[in-house]
Amino acid sequence: MSALESGLGQLFQNPFFSHLQDLAKRLRRVALSIFVFLAVFFIFGPGYLNVPPAIFILQPFGIFLVTRIPIMVPSFIDSFSNVIVRFLIFSELPKGLVVINVGAFDSVYSSLQVSFLLSILVSTPVILTQMWKFISPGLYEKEKLHIRWITVPAVFLFICGVLFAYLLVIPVLMYVIKLYIQSLGVQSFLSVRSFITIMVSFMLAFGFSFELPIVMVSLTRFGFVQAKVWRENWRYGILGSFVIALILSPGVTGGLIETIIGLTLSGLYMVGAAVSSRLESKYRQK
Repeated sequence: MSALESGLGQLFQNPFFSHLQDLAKRLRRVALSIFVFLAVFFIFGPGYLNVPPAIFILQPFGIFLVTRIPIMVPSFIDSFSNVIVRFLIFSELPKGLVVINVGAFDSVYSSLQVSFLLSILVSTPVILTQMWKFISPGLYEKEKLHIRWITVPAVFLFICGVLFAYLLVIPVLMYVIKLYIQSLGVQSFLSVRSFITIMVSFMLAFGFSFELPIVMVSLTRFGFVQAKVWRENWRYGILGSFVIALILSPGVTGGLIETIIGLTLSGLYMVGAAVSSRLESKYRQK
């Protein structure tokens, strides 16, 4: 065996290199899941399969005549992502603000953005599973229990952040944009690419921003930051919340969006500080 072959053999047997191989394997699985679902949402759409009339008795709701069954069919024009883009346009835009296609491929790009977001959301179980399988061998039992404990609240807070952006922040932002455009005396048009980019970026940004209490509790649980630090520095927490609000906000709403975001993040900071204190006192008693 040559020196080169011996060196390569030792390299591949190195624990650090084996961890990199394991990480690469799990990243490939995550990427494959995202790619498959992205293709499904971008290429396929809802359809129906016509079947011979059949009567199904469903108690206690009565008798139903079923003539077609919902299925997934190849449809580039009426794909799942296009259906959602149309839904967002009609549900989020205020009356008087019209979405137009400016660039030749803006609509395709917008559909891809939505497909990518949906593929990440649907692939969340795969992402979490692969992350857990990679990091769990190096964790203590108490750390494993903590991660299991925060998984559901983390997903819940992410969904709350997405809904907060969808139901409150984006409608207010679109209305202010319409008023600002009209104040200039020009027609109220918005490109479909800009609209979808705002929707996707804001929902993702708020989804991750709502993870603030989880981050605070985890830092306290693993001993990096004591709970009293969160309590004693609440002023800096509120200041940081409004700084994040300034970063997330486009800055054209006259302070309205910034205030809403800042107050919301400040409330989340207070929740994180309270839960961290409760968790720290609980483990001190044990």
